[in-house]
Amino acid sequence: MKKNKSNVVNICLALLLLLQALLLPVICSAEQMYQITETELTELEQNSNRQLAISSQLAAELHIAKERLKVSDQELTEAKLQKELLKKQLTELEALSKNQENLQKEILKSLPPSAPGVLREVGLKIDVEKYVRGASYGVSKCIFNNKYIGLRGEYDWKDKKAGVWLTYAY
Repeated sequence: MKKNKSNVVNICLALLLLLQALLLPVICSAEQMYQITETELTELEQNSNRQLAISSQLAAELHIAKERLKVSDQELTEAKLQKELLKKQLTELEALSKNQENLQKEILKSLPPSAPGVLREVGLKIDVEKYVRGASYGVSKCIFNNKYIGLRGEYDWKDKKAGVWLTYAY
């Protein structure tokens, strides 16, 4: 029985080997082999060289862009520092301006009041008997250091006369 078993196993192995020997060439010949011609190989080489050149150019441009970005970042940092410095200076100048404004206000308060540039006067002419006999109106303009020159007109009701006066005040 053992012999029969071993014969069956040997026959199966022999059949497998025969089957493999018959099918192996069919399996291998099912795939077509493609051979590259010399012109195709040259074209592939040229395409590869072009792609390498483009890749090198892109790498160089990337390097330049990185350098520009680095410079731009430095300039941005410098601009931010400059902005902060200018803000600080502006704050200082605003404080200084406010102090000067306050000092000017204090100085103006401490000065004696000055006369206005134009003076106007209204007057009444009174007689010895203590009644009003006329009226006057005048305008004077400051010419220098609280010195005024002006013109005054008057009318006397009793005498029915008008008069004009040139005035100087100091």
